[in-house]
Amino acid sequence: MSTLQNQITQSLEGLSDDSLRFILDMIQRFVLPSESRSVSINYGVVTQGKKRRLGSMKGQKFIADGHDIDECND
Repeated sequence: MSTLQNQITQSLEGLSDDSLRFILDMIQRFVLPSESRSVSINYGVVTQGKKRRLGSMKGQKFIADGHDIDECND
């Protein structure tokens, strides 16, 4: 194993399962070639029932009354 691979392995030690799952998902999406994606783990199946269409957010209020969203953008 190369020095870089050892550094990466050491940096992953101690991370939570959620963090490791996120990193694995990013590697599978953006780093690995498309032919290896057929082997990828499909986490979308687990959360499939929880997905909501963007239109279902219509009419919901996400910013409190009186809050200036641009206040921090000086």
